Parts: sequence; structure tokens; C-alpha cells
Amino acid sequence: MLFPVTPGSVLELLLVIGGLLLTPLMALRTRSRPITLRALPGLDLLRNRMAGLAEAGAAVQIATGANRIGGQTFLPSGETLASLQLAGRVAEAAARRAGTVTAGAGDITSYLALRGLVHSAYQRAGFGADYRGAQVHLLAHNAPTAYAAGVAAQMRAAPALAVVAGNYGAEALLISEEAAARQVPTVAATSNLLALPVLTLSAEATLVGEDLFAAEAYLADAPRPAARLLTHDLLRRMLLGLLTLGLLWQLVARWLPALGIPALS
Repeated sequence: MLFPVTPGSVLELLLVIGGLLLTPLMALRTRSRPITLRALPGLDLLRNRMAGLAEAGAAVQIATGANRIGGQTFLPSGETLASLQLAGRVAEAAARRAGTVTAGAGDITSYLALRGLVHSAYQRAGFGADYRGAQVHLLAHNAPTAYAAGVAAQMRAAPALAVVAGNYGAEALLISEEAAARQVPTVAATSNLLALPVLTLSAEATLVGEDLFAAEAYLADAPRPAARLLTHDLLRRMLLGLLTLGLLWQLVARWLPALGIPALS
């Protein structure tokens, strides 16, 4: 069969169709009336630090993390993709405030994407001619410790702000220790349980777990990212509702066979 009819496959199909239908509807909603998102203290601190860039005259350092998906694959992890989106927004905000962006990627795929994102950010800000390819560095390829050492070396330039977001592990200690020694204000974001204690204790603010994936929508001026965020929330509620309904269905089918309700396979 081209499409196997199982509860799991039907659920996946419903989620895909729901995402395709809900995203345009949420975009229309965000255009027609303002939406209120819950406050993220880390992003509030990030905005405040970015506001002083024009006076500081220093750089913003962005580290998108080492790709820890495993092996020699060129496929970025989910955290890496989220950190790339966040990097694009931070770079645009910095360029608009006459700041200089320095970024470091941890694998070749992210490096190419990061170059394009930072360049596009400068162009959207109206400073495309100021972008230099040397602002974005490939610090390592799928080597977390080597990547962290490269980010720590960049910290020695004492940037005005560091954004450390992505898929980190215990190697985050190398970055946070150097940032603390140079007194670099740091905003961190990760969903990795190994890195969260280190970054939470050392960074000025830390975005935990799903906040990393939502951060880009908070920093965007356009309605589409906020629409995606609302769509994700609705799909998550739909998924929880369907799982609860399936659980109740199975319980009734098992404990009340007289009703003749077939069990889900």
C-alpha cells in the first residue's frame, strides 16, 4: 500500500494537514489583531543589551553549537536549526543598530546556512555592503570539544554580547568559563540536559528547552513566525487530545467488550 492505514500513520497525516491549514489561518489572525505571548526573561535581557550596541561599538558574538546528531552526517539537529533561525534574527537586530556580528558554526552545513543568514540579515537591515564573509567562521565539524574551544578563543575579543544557542553538551563549560573570565554578557539557549546546569549558572539568562525553538518568533517583526508558533501550540494540544481519546478508546474496548468497540491496533 502507498499509505498504510494504521493509527500512527493517520495521526501523522492529520498533524501534517493540520499544520498546512492552521498556519495561514494563524497568520491572518496575527495581522488582524495583536497577540500576547508569554514573557521570556532571556529575550527581554537580549533586547536590552542589543539596544546599547550603537553606543558600545563592539561586536555581537553568535555561537550556534556543534552538530551532535552523530556520525559524519550533514543533517543538522533540531536545536541547530533553531539556533540558526535565532542567529538570523539577532544578526539583523545587531546590524540595524550599527553593531558588528561575529558568528561561529560547528559543522559544514550550519556554516553555509549561517553565512547566508547573516548576509541576508545585513541586507534586510540596509547594510548589505558592510557584510564580510570573514565574520562567519567554521570552528569545527561535528567535534563538540574543538568547537567549544574555538568559541572560547573568540570570547577573548571581549564582545559586547554573546548569544550561545544550540545543541551543546558538557563542553559548554569551556565557553561559559571564558565568557565569565572576560566578563562577557551571555544569553544562552539549549535543550540539552548536560549543558543546562552549566549555562544556567554562568549565563545572565538562559532559554530552556522549547524556549529555544520559540525565540525566533519573539524576535521577528513579521507575523509569519508568530503564526508558526501559534500553530505549533495548537498542534500540540490536538496531539494531546488525540492521545487522550485513544487511551480512553482502548480502555473502553478492553474493559467493556460488550459494547463491541474494536481495539486500536
